[in-house]
Amino acid sequence: MAQEEQNHDFFKILLTAVRDILAPGILIFSDSEARAELFGTLGLDPDADPGALPDITNLDSYIKSETDEVDTFKLISALADLTQLMLALEGAIRGAIAAEDNPEFALDEIFGAFLNTLLLDFIRRKTPEVYAMVTLFQEVTQRTAAEGGMNNFFDDVIANFFSRLSSGLESEESTKAVSDVVFLGYVLLLYLIERLILNKHDVDNMTIKAGYGFEGAITSETPVADLISNRFISNSITLNPVDDPDNEITLFNSFGFIPEDHGGASFIMNLSGELDVVIPIEDDLSLKFDASGEGIFRIGKNPEADAGKNNTIKVTFTHERKKADKYSLMDAPVIKLGFGTYAFSFTVVPDDFEIRAKLEMPFEFGRGDKKGFPWDLLPEKVDEKIPVELGYSLKRDFFFGGGGSAGTGNGEALPAEGGNGETEDPAFHEMLIAKILNAIDLRIPIHKSIGDVLGFEILNIRTGVEGNLARIQLETSLDFWIKFGSVVTISVSRLGFNLNIDKRDDNGGLGGYDILPTIKPPNGAGVRINAEVITGGGFLYLDDEKGEYFGSLELSFKELFDLKAVGIINTKMPDGSEGFSMLIIITAEFSPVQLGFGFTLVGVGGLLGIDRTMDIEALRLGIRTNAIKSILFPEDVVGNITRIINDIRTIFPIHEDQFLVGLMAKFGWGTPTLLSIELGLIIELPNPRIVILGVIKCALPDEDAALLKLQVNFLGVIDFQNKYIYFEAHLFESKLVGLTLTGSLAFAVAWGDQSVFAISVGGFHPDFRDYPTVPTLPGAFREMARIGLSLLSGNNPKLTIECYFAVTSNSVQFGAKLELLASGPMGFNLYGMLAFDALFIFDPFSFIISLEATLAIRRGTSLLFGIHFRGVLSGPTPWHVEGEVTFAVLFFDVTIGFSATWGDPPPGISAATEDLLLRVTRELDAIQNWRSQVAEFQHRFVTLRNREEVDGDASLVVDPFGELLFSQRSVPFNYEIEKYGNTKPKKEKRFEITEVKVGSDIQQISFEKEMFAPGHFTKLSEKDKLDRKSFEPLDSGFRLKDSGKILTAAPHLDPTVMDYELNYTHDDKKKSASKVSAGAFSQMARSAAVARSEISWRIQTPGIKNKPEDVAVNKGSYAIADTSNMKEYDQSLRGATLAEVKAKYQKLVEENPELGSEIQVVESFELAGV
Repeated sequence: MAQEEQNHDFFKILLTAVRDILAPGILIFSDSEARAELFGTLGLDPDADPGALPDITNLDSYIKSETDEVDTFKLISALADLTQLMLALEGAIRGAIAAEDNPEFALDEIFGAFLNTLLLDFIRRKTPEVYAMVTLFQEVTQRTAAEGGMNNFFDDVIANFFSRLSSGLESEESTKAVSDVVFLGYVLLLYLIERLILNKHDVDNMTIKAGYGFEGAITSETPVADLISNRFISNSITLNPVDDPDNEITLFNSFGFIPEDHGGASFIMNLSGELDVVIPIEDDLSLKFDASGEGIFRIGKNPEADAGKNNTIKVTFTHERKKADKYSLMDAPVIKLGFGTYAFSFTVVPDDFEIRAKLEMPFEFGRGDKKGFPWDLLPEKVDEKIPVELGYSLKRDFFFGGGGSAGTGNGEALPAEGGNGETEDPAFHEMLIAKILNAIDLRIPIHKSIGDVLGFEILNIRTGVEGNLARIQLETSLDFWIKFGSVVTISVSRLGFNLNIDKRDDNGGLGGYDILPTIKPPNGAGVRINAEVITGGGFLYLDDEKGEYFGSLELSFKELFDLKAVGIINTKMPDGSEGFSMLIIITAEFSPVQLGFGFTLVGVGGLLGIDRTMDIEALRLGIRTNAIKSILFPEDVVGNITRIINDIRTIFPIHEDQFLVGLMAKFGWGTPTLLSIELGLIIELPNPRIVILGVIKCALPDEDAALLKLQVNFLGVIDFQNKYIYFEAHLFESKLVGLTLTGSLAFAVAWGDQSVFAISVGGFHPDFRDYPTVPTLPGAFREMARIGLSLLSGNNPKLTIECYFAVTSNSVQFGAKLELLASGPMGFNLYGMLAFDALFIFDPFSFIISLEATLAIRRGTSLLFGIHFRGVLSGPTPWHVEGEVTFAVLFFDVTIGFSATWGDPPPGISAATEDLLLRVTRELDAIQNWRSQVAEFQHRFVTLRNREEVDGDASLVVDPFGELLFSQRSVPFNYEIEKYGNTKPKKEKRFEITEVKVGSDIQQISFEKEMFAPGHFTKLSEKDKLDRKSFEPLDSGFRLKDSGKILTAAPHLDPTVMDYELNYTHDDKKKSASKVSAGAFSQMARSAAVARSEISWRIQTPGIKNKPEDVAVNKGSYAIADTSNMKEYDQSLRGATLAEVKAKYQKLVEENPELGSEIQVVESFELAGV
């Protein structure tokens, strides 16, 4: 039944429990015979007389009072009685020890053991089930002082529990210790579920059974298996559904820990059966089991990739409390915390397990019935519900508040400077406490104001731990605002108090700790101005720990312009070293300035970045998600500061010695503005890149009632270092008379190692796999949106049309698709589709055109009634058409297929031949195929003019210490040539450069590569034409390494004498001398051209000594693998390109056809053991 909301005095409940714990002790000390027996048991003088215990009338009166509100004065009196009582009990034992005059008796030990005995007796009386658990764990024994000391609940039970749990999984013995603790606790948990939930609430259609350990004797025949069984637990859950009691459902489960010396510490579970049921215990109580299993799976080291991937266990207990109880903590002001709806869950999946608790805590704060100052400053009543979530999982570690995580994210440890930290490793329970405290990060919404002057928004509660509990810090802070009239409002974030609890070297202080409260400075502050001439505001965020400071400013100058600024400064680099990095964006928008032809200038802006670079992939994502609006004339920079700064961090990451300079402009067209264009030009130096950002918006007839709403976000990149030009555009939230518009466009040209030309509007043909590859942009041309229009508003019914067009260096592609979906009840729907796709390949020329149509009535995706047609036309030599028509009625379907071929057969290699040797000879003789380069570690200290410009001589000038390159694009080297276009080789089919001589000396060379079309030299199937890359890098020549022999290569090379060209300038005007300070000179010297030269000490010397080598990604390669085990067939057959390895594969298969089914070509990373 739903519980009515009630108020309870929290301190009354607490004092009642303490009074109940001490009650047996009070009775013992009040009875002389019982007291003598106790002292005798403790080994003390039975005749010792401690005197009478103090009167505790105030304590008993407070406990028996009928009020549910805290009475502060009576509470103080009750606490005073309790303090006197505790001192009297301690004094009685102290006196008995003094009378015995035995130095071996320790007051702390005996008095602590006495209190723990009272606590265990209280647990036995109030919760016998918990006491039974303690007994079963065998952590509590009936020891007397004479036998070694009384029981200590916290030391002997709690600490020993965590000590055994922290034994780890290193060996069989330690794993057994962990298993004893965890699985006995699990069995007892099942027992409590059955006893306190199922039996108590008469749930008789579910049976839970469990067993831990191995009943048989451990034998020498199977010792390992017997040991494993001895620490595994098995349980079953059997359910007889109320609506079908004869249908018994059982879930079986066995699990246990595996030690490190058995192949890696892990957790293994064997699950079979399926159970998905919610058991209503009462109106507001329920127990849900959601489990299914199909075998064994493993969590931990070396997990099985696919074993039991669909296994899951989730048990959830929920108590839906309609009205929560509230517990009063203070009456002036009124502070109450409640206990509302809560749920506990336990989840196990193949890659994680999680324990989670969710709780809804009502929170009440206010002045209550208090009147006058200062109570009138407080709100009358704040009544909120605080969602609290805490738990533990392998992936998230401990988490608290739904978002915090121990050591990461919102829950990272608070900064705790100083403190007397210890260097030894913490005990397990200390580490556990530290993790839990580091996970607590609560933000409690208040949203209350005092008049219109002071407003409280968020109460922040956060804890953190440093070292081995060397410092514990509690933060209590507020987010609030203050108004100064109607002109200025100041907002402050996280201003409050820190309670620092520092561990002492000695045992002084409170429990060995010093407690020091300090003021917590704010994390941020904001101001808002609402004056007659200026309106707006700004916000500044400070994070000294991370060395990050960011802020925003937005001011509107009446009838002049609107100024916006966003900036971020970092004083710590990503590697933790000290440094400086900054990025600032400033924009100004004003009344339109006429430019002509209907265009107006409505805004300008700029960007400056120091030690920042551009992440082009993040910019690509930004034009899809509209994140570039955080850069181009951002809106509401104060309210959106968090999102804007996160986007800036992602798009402009920190990078030393890189600088950004940007200009922005905002244009409009029409009066009022019908078309707006926002443009940004960003230049990155010294590694030059140019980026153009833009947003084009159009709203017709106007923004408020737009029939056409169009927004195009675009990005252009010119990367000189990686040698490419790239452009991409996307439609964002565009509509035509309320109908959604989608689409994207991409264009790329690359002229470096990878030659690329491609343009796509809406994507590519569905069967096309040779996507253009742009250097450093792996996501280019991927996941492009079709040019599409939703012809109906809403999602049911849905009618869409899509199309695309694309051109690559070897293909033209286009297509369209019309799709209809109308959904009805029970999953039934009407589905129709008409699709057309065409793909034309240039070299060798071919095409494929497909047409598909469907009209059907379905349930989900299952066809009930319908017709489906698919046809494919390819050609032109030969022409081929094939397809099928399918009719379906319920469980029956009929398919009629057709196929026809006509026309000329596939063009073979014509009788015409090509003298490839002659072609190669001509390429060797062509001077334009030869180049001279300076060696990688050599530096030319002068600039040489082109000789042809001087005297018309086109001969090649070779640096005597340089490198000589030969590369051509006519015939690939080290490649088996089957054909040359549509001709066949006259004689030679393979060309190799085996050696290069300078004089009589053989020189070391390396091969150069150019982009060749494999289809021009190799016979490809129709499937290969679609799947293979149109162009691949193949050997095209060689590079002659510098060996000093070029100097002595005469008469093969003609020496050329180079003279310096001298120019004199005459400036008769005398310059006056000026003095420059040493600091200014040093700064200018660091920025001068000499300092930035690649041979300067500054560039050659690493900034950080002993830093690790730069991370580099190995270039991909291809290999031939054995299909039975994916091991490499022959390492000598590995190649850098697919074309090379495919040719080697074909040669192997031709020599031995049986290998065709035994080997395959794969990328090298796919090989087993790599």
